[in-house]
Amino acid sequence: LWEIPKGRIAAGTVWHTLGYPLGYNLYGGGWIYAMSDELLSLGVASALNARDPRNDPHRHLQDFKTHPFISAMLKDGKMVKYGAKTISEGGYWAMPQIYADRLMLVGESAGFLNSMRLKGIHLALKSGMMAAETAFEALSKEDYSAVVLKGYDERFHRSWAARELYRVRNFHQAYEKCLFNGMFHTGLQMMTAGRGVKNRYHAEADHKRYRKLTEEPDLRRPIARKFDGVLTFDKLTDVFASGTKHEEHQPSHLKVLDLDICSGRCAVEYGNPCQHFCPAQVYEMVKTEDGKKKLQLSPSNCVHCKTCDIADPYENITWAPPEGGGGPKYGGM
Repeated sequence: LWEIPKGRIAAGTVWHTLGYPLGYNLYGGGWIYAMSDELLSLGVASALNARDPRNDPHRHLQDFKTHPFISAMLKDGKMVKYGAKTISEGGYWAMPQIYADRLMLVGESAGFLNSMRLKGIHLALKSGMMAAETAFEALSKEDYSAVVLKGYDERFHRSWAARELYRVRNFHQAYEKCLFNGMFHTGLQMMTAGRGVKNRYHAEADHKRYRKLTEEPDLRRPIARKFDGVLTFDKLTDVFASGTKHEEHQPSHLKVLDLDICSGRCAVEYGNPCQHFCPAQVYEMVKTEDGKKKLQLSPSNCVHCKTCDIADPYENITWAPPEGGGGPKYGGM
């Protein structure tokens, strides 16, 4: 969120961008919403399936603000709030089974998000309504097994929510290769009710897209980062702007299953992507007395975006809710 001089932009103005600063090989774009004539919401939606293990969504946001069109809009203003969040954009084919014994998944946890429109609140509400109807049926029968709760899945597939998601079932997958490929297939999908060239496009976990350092030696080269403290900010400054607070002396809510992988295989094969993709500088590789590197965690920085739970190439990190309800305070976001 940015405060800007009054009168520079009309309240309600909406800008959506495609590509910059992500290039042609990474899916995403940006937005600018004039919440009033003095307050802007702006940000970047950046895919996590980059080939480059140095992919850094926070850096993309900083680069986005340096575009002449954006920087002119933000000039003489100030940042008032920062945040980061992953969204479940895999689409219809990536949805998990939404029911099990004594369990129903609703909202974004079940993938109720329209990836073409980047909207999901209406779908989340509908999923809650269908889950409530199923829960009422289960309570009436005093049976909470998957046999009864399957009714939730059946309600979903009869609903407008399923029809909406099915029509954009291949949208995100179309951008797996590059931006222009995605635009071509999106056009086909819009003409064929979401089908495109085939009913189900190939997709895989985001972290499987990383190229190893041995495959592309240039990936070993560090990316220069400069922040002016006026328009662009480092991660710790942005963490402060998120209002994040945690109790310092509590068990880490970020579980690293095998630290040896971090200092061994991951360092050699991918250069530790966690130190890049985390938008809050939770993960750092620091030198030890013997000259080696080890992972240093700062869980109190965490803005609960859950990127690490998705983008780690070895699925070695598990995010869990912290004790005491700590985390970012996203007022107005």
